[in-house]
Amino acid sequence: MNARTKFIMVFFSTLLTVMLVIGALMGKSKEGDATYKPLSVYTEVLARIKADYVEEPNMDKVTRGALQGLVEYLDPLSSYLTAEQFALFEKSRENEDQGTGLSTGLVVFKQRLSYTQILYVVPGSPADAAGIRKGDLIEAIDGASTRSMAPANMQSVLSGKPGTKVRLLVRPARQPDEPQEHTLKRAAVELPSVSSKVLEDGIGYIDLDVLDGKHVDQVAAAIKSLESRGVKKLILDLRGNALGDAKQGLLLADHFIREGKLASLKGQRYPEENFSAEGDTTLTDAPLVLITDRATAGGAELATAAILDSGRGKVAGERTYGLAAFQKTIKLDDGAALILSVAKYYRPSGKAIQDGGIEPSDLVAPADLRRYRLSELEMIEDPTAVEPAETTPASLEGDPEKDPYLKKAIEILKSPPEAVKKAA
Repeated sequence: MNARTKFIMVFFSTLLTVMLVIGALMGKSKEGDATYKPLSVYTEVLARIKADYVEEPNMDKVTRGALQGLVEYLDPLSSYLTAEQFALFEKSRENEDQGTGLSTGLVVFKQRLSYTQILYVVPGSPADAAGIRKGDLIEAIDGASTRSMAPANMQSVLSGKPGTKVRLLVRPARQPDEPQEHTLKRAAVELPSVSSKVLEDGIGYIDLDVLDGKHVDQVAAAIKSLESRGVKKLILDLRGNALGDAKQGLLLADHFIREGKLASLKGQRYPEENFSAEGDTTLTDAPLVLITDRATAGGAELATAAILDSGRGKVAGERTYGLAAFQKTIKLDDGAALILSVAKYYRPSGKAIQDGGIEPSDLVAPADLRRYRLSELEMIEDPTAVEPAETTPASLEGDPEKDPYLKKAIEILKSPPEAVKKAA
């Protein structure tokens, strides 16, 4: 046993012993015993690994893995960062994409203790040009497995200055057994503007891919434009909308809801904060249907929950991702850090959005979804057939005849008036 390993073992054994003693003194109640009991199990496991593992373990690596697993098990957003990783995290926030990894064109979230899932690909971005699509999985970044990356570290590694490169090993949804390696040249990515159009029977369609101040303003402009063209009913498409903060999601909901509670934010040690509608920001009373899918997350979920729970509109599609929490960065003495969810956003009905996402009022039939996804995958051009920069996916999204989400939304709006409530 080398000196470093001895030091680590002695340090952790001493630390855990002290914590157990404190727990025994302060936690004579059943609650106290329950809180500190797992520490004794951890000590025993650590000792068994050291004594019985097939070879001399790297205890530093084992401990880091244990800490990372402990934090990541809490939720898909929390992270434990080593001192080196935290330094990279801080530096990445100085990049043009502010450490989000958006310079690749990817909006990603790490599945708990698993690979990284792509929720959205910005049109015209480096990732889009390479043929990477929503629903694909990232197995590795610059040769490092995403399974062993903390969520915050993964975004830091994706982030970089325009012109720099990053290697990704991607498992495409259309060819899951054939991982593909891509080298992306980061760029200044421009987010797509809000688009809108008039459909049949005076129904207006608005497609909102990302949530920020500019795009919420564009939604407001689109509503006014559509209503000036005779639109009496609205569809707001939030599929793949996973980029944007809670504030913008609440502002979006406020454009449709005249009064009442929009959401609340609370945690174990975070005082409850309530958010209510302000009538002077409401833009329309038109019957409303939102469209969501598995990649709808964050601020878009807050807007969806507020509109659904208030009875202001219906929701068509799939259950959303379930990512809505307020996080705090806690620096540790050794230079490491915890990025911890300290409060959750709750729906007006009282349920935490992060605990299972949002179930639509009107689900699209699974058989229709399977046919739609297969059709979408068949329409994606082969990235090896042309230069990557020229490769763009065809899409059925927004086609009332072939898009089952949109068909369901139109069906709802054509139902009797009482099926889609107006604002109070």
